Amino acid sequence: MNTTALLYALGTVFCWGVYAVILHMGAQGMGQGSSGPPDLTGNRMKAFLLVGVAYFLVAIVGPVIVMKMRGTNWNFPLAGWSWSLVAGLAGAIGAFFLLMALSSGKSMEESKYILPLLVPAIVFAGAPIVNTIVSTTKEGNWPYADWKFFAGMVLAAAGTAMVMEFKPAPPKAAAPAPTTQAPADAPKVSSLGYPAGYHDVRLRIYKIS
Repeated sequence: MNTTALLYALGTVFCWGVYAVILHMGAQGMGQGSSGPPDLTGNRMKAFLLVGVAYFLVAIVGPVIVMKMRGTNWNFPLAGWSWSLVAGLAGAIGAFFLLMALSSGKSMEESKYILPLLVPAIVFAGAPIVNTIVSTTKEGNWPYADWKFFAGMVLAAAGTAMVMEFKPAPPKAAAPAPTTQAPADAPKVSSLGYPAGYHDVRLRIYKIS
């Protein structure tokens, strides 16, 4: 791989690596200063709306400027624009699902601390597997796949499972040790286990305090 391609690839890794974290921070920040109960779904949609604004700036304004500067023709063949539109829909729907997954915990603690660790691990470990399966099917290369190919996919899935199982988390607070000291007003108990002054004529046990 040449240096230019490597730098672009590393830029993609960085941007996609911080994407989920920053998107989750944006959704949480939308709830600041609001009165009443938190509107989690509304906050997610606000964040997603701003993602759309960012897509407009980067994916519409940017390409128009570059094409104008390069003198690119404005011919858009059907196969080109239709598949590109499908790709854009897949990306946007994926971003929507990612945002909903990050904020759909059963408790505020789960959405704030646990899902931001688990969801990106599932997404960014699972997406390359899906990409490989789809591209291999598209090119018809399944007859050439060997055991190392399948082992790699299994290891990728196993790595995701290990990340989910052994995610870093603060230690749980230790439960207070049970006390064995009887309250001051508790009745006294004899060595036989009966309260002082207790007698049971059926067992012929008498204990006089």
